[in-house]
This record gives sequence, structure tokens and C-alpha cells, in this order.
Amino acid sequence: MKISDYTDDELVSHCIAGQQSAWEELIARYEKLIYSTALRTGLAPYEADEVFQNVCMILLKELKQLRKTKSLGAWLVTTTRRECWALWRKDKAKLEELDEKIASDELPEEIALHFEDAKKVLSAFKQLPDPCHKLLWRLYFDEEKSSYAEIARDLNIPPNSIGPTRSRCLEKLKTILISKQF
Repeated sequence: MKISDYTDDELVSHCIAGQQSAWEELIARYEKLIYSTALRTGLAPYEADEVFQNVCMILLKELKQLRKTKSLGAWLVTTTRRECWALWRKDKAKLEELDEKIASDELPEEIALHFEDAKKVLSAFKQLPDPCHKLLWRLYFDEEKSSYAEIARDLNIPPNSIGPTRSRCLEKLKTILISKQF
């Protein structure tokens, strides 16, 4: 079993045992969640870096006390928000703005669930065969929005086949998601 296949429980156990690669995997697994949470509060990227470091240090200190690793994502969102608040507390005007953003934001559990769902879809997306992978990437993820004609030319397929091919590819993605029973 590769370390990337470990559950959060297993990773935390290996981290506590001092396995560096488990710690690196745990941080890599939740890095985007921590950063996006910090950035959603309105922090500048350099401030989000500081919050990220603080949250990682808190996580390291609290690993042995974590009781519910199934809610690790929600715990990290809450901890990140607290660190943002602590950073913003230094500037009272920013603090009022932050309070409004946090009050209107999703619950930590909801953010963590969206993050987990995104990880599952990405994992399944990586398992698609190349033609489907390339087509869906161009249609949904490519930052350069291309026309159907450009995509068809680049992928060497007829433009009028993009819609039906997309449907078949999405069905394949759905099948992968269901078969893996994430």
C-alpha cells in the first residue's frame, strides 16, 4: 500500500510514530484546503503563507490529541479561521470585515465535504482514458477557454462529435466514481 492510499487515521498514526513521509503526505493532502480557507477570509497570499505555517505547527502539536480524524478537514478549517482571526485582530478595521466574511461563510464541515468531494472527482478524473481525459480537461479545467472548433482541431475529432463524446466521457467518470465507492 502506497502512503498516498492511507486513510487520515493511518497517516496520523504514522506521523505520531515519526514517519516523515506520512507528515509530508498529510500536509500535501490538506494544503489547498488550508490556503483556500485563509484566502477566502481576504488575507493576502503572504498572510495566508503565515497562517498556513501556523496551522501546520498547531496540527503537529495536536496530532496525539486528535480524536476524530474523520473530521480532520473541518478541524483544519476551524483552526485556519482562528489563525486568520488572530492575524486580523492586529488590525481592528480588518477584523470587522473578517467577522462578516466568516459569519456568511459555509460551516467548516461543509467546506471539508466539498474539499473531499473534489479530491474524489480528481482521483477518478485521473483514471479516465486519454481521449476522455484530454477532452474533459479542455472543456472544464483549461484556463484558456477554447471554442469547440479549436478543441476539435487540437484533439483531431469532428466538432459535431464533441457533445456526444463529452456525454460518454462523463458516463465513464461516473462509472469510475461509483465503482470506487469513494
